[in-house]
Amino acid sequence: MKKSLVIMAAASSLLMLAGCSKKSASADGASGTAQKVVRINFQTGSLCYAPTHVAMKMGLFEEELAKIGQKAEYVHIVEGGATLGEMIAAGKVDAGYGLYATQLQAMENGLPISFTSGIHIGCTKYYVRADSDIKSVADLRGKKIGVPGLADSSVMNLKRKLMDLGIGVTADNNEVEFIAYASADLAIALNNGAVDAIGAHDPVATKGEQAYGFRKILDTLTDEKFSKEYCCQQFVSHKLLRENPEGAAAVTRALQKASAFVQAEPRAAAQLQIENDLCAGDLDFNAALLEEINYQPSRSLGKKTFDSAARQLQEAGILKASTDIEKFIETGYIELFGVPDGYIYDSATKTYKEINGSRA
Repeated sequence: MKKSLVIMAAASSLLMLAGCSKKSASADGASGTAQKVVRINFQTGSLCYAPTHVAMKMGLFEEELAKIGQKAEYVHIVEGGATLGEMIAAGKVDAGYGLYATQLQAMENGLPISFTSGIHIGCTKYYVRADSDIKSVADLRGKKIGVPGLADSSVMNLKRKLMDLGIGVTADNNEVEFIAYASADLAIALNNGAVDAIGAHDPVATKGEQAYGFRKILDTLTDEKFSKEYCCQQFVSHKLLRENPEGAAAVTRALQKASAFVQAEPRAAAQLQIENDLCAGDLDFNAALLEEINYQPSRSLGKKTFDSAARQLQEAGILKASTDIEKFIETGYIELFGVPDGYIYDSATKTYKEINGSRA
């Protein structure tokens, strides 16, 4: 009897272990843990989001994440809904891409993200009416400037340029006035004389120029100060960095590759956006704008941009004097293991070549 009871107990234990093993294995093959997911933000209607759209629709995010047994999910940031900053703070977005300067103050105030690579240069332009007596940025002292938001990168960039020209932009010496408008209303505000100049991002900027004959006074793509600075950059959340650094590196590589593709194939990228209802517009117009913008990615030059902007904006009083700027830069822009400086896409062979030398 005792021997039978021991055998029955042993058999029962084996059955329980087998059941647990099957349950554990079913969660993620043999690993016994749930498959990791990286949640990536995207927006529709924005031409500048071409690299994100390409990475989504060409499977680059999935491809890079699949190499490490992970997968991607996409979080749509809708205009009028929760902002990107709010979604990050709420833990609903792990990684993404956007105007880095727009997030600097939020990062200083605790927004838990770090940037990992520069994605493109030059999508912001500044205009006056054709009949304006303003000939250059140097003539903006005492003027009203319309912008998409008071914390927008168009404000941060222009303040840095004005500082270089000796025009006051600090709280103690402010010689210009910025007024926020919805992006679609900026051109109307300038045309009606509500403001003296506007700063806008493409395609809104170029459409306004063509519709109203505005005169350009500053273009970040060609300006000596900004032509080697990245306006839009890749970011990852601190939570992703702590819990899944491999995933953070994977999505950064994917977006670098997508950006390199847009640089080499702007028309194909524009067509992909239109066909998938990710960005409306005329194919020729959109393709021409994507071809104009510099989409060659670079981690090193992206970090140099972040460094320069952070230091100058602290000088302007936009970032607090009490902020440890060295630490802010060190934690705000990081180098991830396994991420090259950038990629080049070869259209002939349809392959990506790593760039490992610094472009700084």
